[in-house]
Amino acid sequence: MSQQHTITALVQNEAGTINRLVSMFRRRGVSLASFNAGDCEQEGYSRLTLLVDGDESMLHQTLKQLVKLIDVVEVEDLAADHGIQRELALIRVDPNSSEVEHVKNLASEFEAKIPKETATSVFVEFTGNPKDIEKLIGALKPYNVAEVVRTGLVAMRTDSV
Repeated sequence: MSQQHTITALVQNEAGTINRLVSMFRRRGVSLASFNAGDCEQEGYSRLTLLVDGDESMLHQTLKQLVKLIDVVEVEDLAADHGIQRELALIRVDPNSSEVEHVKNLASEFEAKIPKETATSVFVEFTGNPKDIEKLIGALKPYNVAEVVRTGLVAMRTDSV
């Protein structure tokens, strides 16, 4: 049965590392729903968070292939109950002038921020799990969601290994 899996990895921050990782996924036909990479607490290394679609067999094979890559230091399948997952979304809403307060109230209900407002747009900033982001976007749709930008998932283990 296909489902989404969150994989975290610690990799050496070298030229070509990301290309090798993405090429491995492409060759294996693995669908990447989200890919996020950034510097971490160890100089010269990056942490990756990958959201992949597939069954347990695909996941097992993918983890084995990732470990074989020379730049990869550590890899983990991070179950949702063992970690915290977050994503940032910026949402531009172009409401009618009579709907601006409704948009602000919705943002407040979701504990989202309004970092900028113009004469024609309200910009909503929300950090949360992907399902909550989808709920917020759905709630804002009637007010003319004009643009959505999402960072992709980041995840971190919250319990000891």
